[in-house]
Amino acid sequence: MLAVRLIKLLHRMADRSGMNPTDFQCYTLLRVAGTMTPGEIASSLCLSTGSVTGVIDRMEAHGLVERTRHPEDRRKVAVRLTESAELRAPETAPGMRAAMTALHEGYTNDELAVIVDWLGRVGRTLDGLAEAP
Repeated sequence: MLAVRLIKLLHRMADRSGMNPTDFQCYTLLRVAGTMTPGEIASSLCLSTGSVTGVIDRMEAHGLVERTRHPEDRRKVAVRLTESAELRAPETAPGMRAAMTALHEGYTNDELAVIVDWLGRVGRTLDGLAEAP
């Protein structure tokens, strides 16, 4: 049920942002990971490179991302959020920071360490399952 709740939250946040869920996932990925190539975005979101081109085109048209030359390989394109895109984050989930802070205050540091460890293990397990043939 947690997965369903997360998907529901993703859709609600996408609606508030004015983006479709796929574009919002890309926006969130770039907020977390920073500048990425279109190929890295495609791999991270399990999308085709053609689909990612459409996502980037839409986001660029709305002033959310910009394409630049990759700093280490000028043959590649890098995609990064614009400054105005960063300002949108609080609008997508009003009250989330306060709610999550209140949730964390109910745990000791030792308990939070166990939760962090568990989430890390879950993440690695899910990554392994997603990469399996």
